[in-house]
Amino acid sequence: MKLLLLAISVFLLLGAAWGQTLSEGSVVALQVEPNPLNGTFVYDFEICCGIPQGQGGFLGNGYSYVENTFSLFYKYPGQVNGFSLSANIDTWDTPQVVSKNCNVQSGTLNNATITQGTKVIGTGMVAEYSQLFCQRDGVYWVGPGGLSVHAQ
Repeated sequence: MKLLLLAISVFLLLGAAWGQTLSEGSVVALQVEPNPLNGTFVYDFEICCGIPQGQGGFLGNGYSYVENTFSLFYKYPGQVNGFSLSANIDTWDTPQVVSKNCNVQSGTLNNATITQGTKVIGTGMVAEYSQLFCQRDGVYWVGPGGLSVHAQ
């Protein structure tokens, strides 16, 4: 089913190679690791999939970006409180060509705030976004990607 969703997902990121805009997708995992450099934590979200701009919001574990605001939610299975993120999109990098059909789109986010349930666990954080975008024979799909959030 995941492969089918990937194959039929129509997308593309603001300014990406084929000119469409991705506005939402799925968050499939979260790994929280201590940052040995400054004693804070790094939040690594695994993301995938997407649908065209204008569909509005997301259901369940997902992310969206609209008007330079990146929003994300993820809840571990069986947990009561999930993680929410809100950040400003700072820059989009030039897409990197992976093959004749695929590009990797990356960007930087700033002023990120992460909450778990109603508890704020980080503010003023920065994040790096990266995701695979492909097109072949008129079919568009989004591969795996990630969003890493950390203190400056």
